[in-house]
Amino acid sequence: MESRMKLIEAMKRLRVIEKRMAANSSSITLYASSVSTEKPLFETETVQKKEVESLIQANGDLLSEYLRLKKQIEETNLRTVVTIGGIDYVISDLLIIKRKMAGFMLRTYRALNEEQANKRKVSASVGPDGTKAYTVRFYDEKGKNEGTRHWQDLYDNIDSRLETINALTDLIE
Repeated sequence: MESRMKLIEAMKRLRVIEKRMAANSSSITLYASSVSTEKPLFETETVQKKEVESLIQANGDLLSEYLRLKKQIEETNLRTVVTIGGIDYVISDLLIIKRKMAGFMLRTYRALNEEQANKRKVSASVGPDGTKAYTVRFYDEKGKNEGTRHWQDLYDNIDSRLETINALTDLIE
């Protein structure tokens, strides 16, 4: 029985396809034209023209394979559930968290600070009862630290978890 392709193998295959298409395109550029006084790079002009057509066809075939694999990878990423910290995510969620959203959440918790109040406090007047202005927090420092730690831990854990999952998960056909 033939074993199914793993997610990691499909992702590597995409990179191979990209390189092959680029190499074929370079060859097409080399073979696509010549000077009338030059001898063709292949036996005859007809053979050279067929080689160009063959490379174009090869890139079309590679494109079809790329699109098929990409859809299978996306389907696998949407349907494979991963549990981290007691929360279920699909791979697709983890990828977007790693690429963008963890950064937004970390900035959200870093925004919980006294910076703006301290700037305004410098020029604040004395209160009506003669008390000096002071900074008032509208957040809990413990909650800020826990939120920051949660998102940093999740961000740090995603890569190692995905490496294992990508190596073990069969590509959805």
